Amino acid sequence: MPQLVFTQRAQADLLEAWLYIAEDNLAAADRVLDTLEQESKALLLQPLMGRARPELGHQVRSWPSSTPYVLFYEVDGTDLTILRVLHHARDVGSASF
Repeated sequence: MPQLVFTQRAQADLLEAWLYIAEDNLAAADRVLDTLEQESKALLLQPLMGRARPELGHQVRSWPSSTPYVLFYEVDGTDLTILRVLHHARDVGSASF
């Protein structure tokens, strides 16, 4: 079974999201991160269910989570790597992967 890996950038994205949400509501911030972790793990079961995003990179795919954040990831056979976790309103073309 593939392993789930978060890049340093993805970890920084998660921290940034948590800090932003936690300014108003700590419990909500925790729920968003828990949901993103659960949905990331769900991608392990069907890693190709996300949309291919060739404009962002050769193997990059995206999954719109049930939160306001989108998971951007790659699958390489042994690992599913979460590259970035970006708010859905962000211009992903300006983000680096």
